[in-house]
Amino acid sequence: MKSIVPNILFFYINPKNYPNFSLHFYHKMSSSIYIIFSLSLFSLFIHPTFSQTTCKSLKLSSNVTFENCNDLPTLDAILHWTYNPSKSSLSVAFTASPPQPDGWVGWGLNPTAPGMKGAQVLVAHKGKDSVTVDTYDLRDYHDIKKGPISYNVSSLSAEETSGKITVFGTWVIPKGESTVNSVWQVGPMMKGDIAKHAMEPANRNAMLKLSLTGAGAPGGSPAGSPSGSSTDGSAPPPGTGAGERLVSGVLALGAIVVSMVV
Repeated sequence: MKSIVPNILFFYINPKNYPNFSLHFYHKMSSSIYIIFSLSLFSLFIHPTFSQTTCKSLKLSSNVTFENCNDLPTLDAILHWTYNPSKSSLSVAFTASPPQPDGWVGWGLNPTAPGMKGAQVLVAHKGKDSVTVDTYDLRDYHDIKKGPISYNVSSLSAEETSGKITVFGTWVIPKGESTVNSVWQVGPMMKGDIAKHAMEPANRNAMLKLSLTGAGAPGGSPAGSPSGSSTDGSAPPPGTGAGERLVSGVLALGAIVVSMVV
């Protein structure tokens, strides 16, 4: 039979009747695999693990410099900070992306325990003309008060760049404290005030015990766990394991492509 359905499986075709079919199929197969591999490689670079901002990639527009920087483990957030033991002051620059263009980002300290309840927080959001910063006392999950907080804070400011908001502030830390319970969060605005944030795992785990001095500085451990419980005492960069698996998968696909077209 010399007339066949064009999409018939190649192993049913008599090579004697179609001497150029193998070469044609080879080129078609090579093109398809090349497209698949290119799309996989593209997905590698747009994957959140690799597109997220890090301490190395973030450039603060402010002229202020900091001694330390942490890629926080959730919400693609970053904390620049400097601790001055002689003044017992902690200067910070917290950077995160709000879930909406007019949403809010916040960073703070909890003087009593790990977690959000009881935290004293700096919250910033983008208004019509500028980014504003306010202080909030999170007395309870249903009792969030805008106003004075228990810490003495100064040099408050904020800036917005490429959809990310950075909050600046200097905190006076009680004498003798070498670690602090830090918390951070992002959420929407509603009728000019902050609204409840999401309750996804990334939001629930947005807390870190930050070590200010000694062998553990800079660094931290997840709030609620013993200080230094991580292997090197520092906050692990988010998504490392997922990133390694994604790279391995793309490289394995590349090896298959090479073996099929060579």
